Amino acid sequence: MFMLPPLSLSIVFALALSVAMTVVGVTLLFTHDRKHEELDQWVDFSFSRDTLRRALNYYRLLGYSMAAAYVLFVISCIHLQWDGYQIFAENNQPGAKPVWANPGLVMLFALDLVLRGGFFDFMQHFDWGVSHVWMNRKAWGFVLYSFVFRMFYGLTLLRILISFIWIYGKIRHVKKESKRLES
Repeated sequence: MFMLPPLSLSIVFALALSVAMTVVGVTLLFTHDRKHEELDQWVDFSFSRDTLRRALNYYRLLGYSMAAAYVLFVISCIHLQWDGYQIFAENNQPGAKPVWANPGLVMLFALDLVLRGGFFDFMQHFDWGVSHVWMNRKAWGFVLYSFVFRMFYGLTLLRILISFIWIYGKIRHVKKESKRLES
């Protein structure tokens, strides 16, 4: 019979946060269109305050979920270290020596993942970073956990960016059309 070793609280928390970020990310992909339709209606039907308020509440909710994911990821990383998991390394080279990071470095590491997810590997390509610690590649579970966190930010920011570009273009089009009709 296949038995799992006993899981520490930090591992359970990391697994739960990974599932939550995955569910929110997938839900965002499939429900964002309804909120986008509300924004389209706001633009098409005289910029009503109520529709705008609902749409902005949606973006506020996205911002809160991104901030909460960041804080919970940092707390989770600190807790994993407290439980003795060596999740960070001194450099990005194979076989790098594991290191312990203080909470400030963990916050910078998470910010580095956020920026890499938000800039869609631009920073990765040019080997830029804001942190002096790297993920320990030997800790494959943490590598996957960091990947989920990074993709959550990448997907969320991509959807927000596409939505803002679409709405901005639509507002410009409606304003240009109304000026044309007034002339």
